[in-house]
Amino acid sequence: MTEVSNSAVRSVDIGGTKVALAMVEGTRVTERRQFPTPRTDRGSDLVAAIASALGAMPGDGPVAIATTGLVDEGRLTALNPDTLPIENGFPLVDALRQVIGSPPLLVNDAQAAAWGEYRHGAGRGCASFAFMTVSTGIGAGIVVDGRLIVGRRGLAGHLGHVVAEPEGTRCGCGRRGCLETVASGTALARLATAAFGRAVAAPDLFALAAEGDTMAEGMIRSAARSIAIALGNLAASCDVERIALGGGVGLAPGFLERVVEAAAELPPTFHREIVRAEAGPDAGLIGVAALLAER
Repeated sequence: MTEVSNSAVRSVDIGGTKVALAMVEGTRVTERRQFPTPRTDRGSDLVAAIASALGAMPGDGPVAIATTGLVDEGRLTALNPDTLPIENGFPLVDALRQVIGSPPLLVNDAQAAAWGEYRHGAGRGCASFAFMTVSTGIGAGIVVDGRLIVGRRGLAGHLGHVVAEPEGTRCGCGRRGCLETVASGTALARLATAAFGRAVAAPDLFALAAEGDTMAEGMIRSAARSIAIALGNLAASCDVERIALGGGVGLAPGFLERVVEAAAELPPTFHREIVRAEAGPDAGLIGVAALLAER
């Protein structure tokens, strides 16, 4: 078993598909493990699963949690219930405090990943920086003048729910035509399945494009243009100097290049450096540990 430092943070990353846990000290990630996210609609089941997994880990250091969804004063709400089925306003911090003995730090996962990239990855050297993940869903975290922007109700950075097509598909958040409905991995799979008349997942679509399929290429380029427009909007609203792209779709072969190409068509005022995220799938675990350590 890996020796665990007394200063290591027990980090948890809650996603719609899996929950990852690890001991984190700086950028050192050890004792990493994961389990499927309980999809029972009951927050109590999520709490029990996390508590059980934490109990099996070495050490008794502080706990920091990055999670998909809205975090508001220790309560968790899934902005898109299709991503994480849980009661609105579930008191996750208080519920975990009762079973692990101390209150964990709770932060949105994209915000935590943005801080991880800012401190240890693609955002190093920037005063203002943003990270966007394009995966099953779409999210972002924003750092302005060295400060992570969370917002009054935890909504800051939820770029997946800015409107890309006002009369488009209804999103799980209740709005129509959110960016998540046109450019996420879920959206690409839905659009491709309808177009090809058979089940086509996002990785399959990229494989088809690599083989020269023009319809697949067109769908990917359309998603990349939507992402580029959203990044231009981000530049207009927060004036970040660099944006890192991550996630399964964001890091898929050629997607970043397509986004950069589309962003170049925007007026120069909205041009920003767009780079590949560096911290990898553990950015959320690293970022939330750093936030706890720095507090």
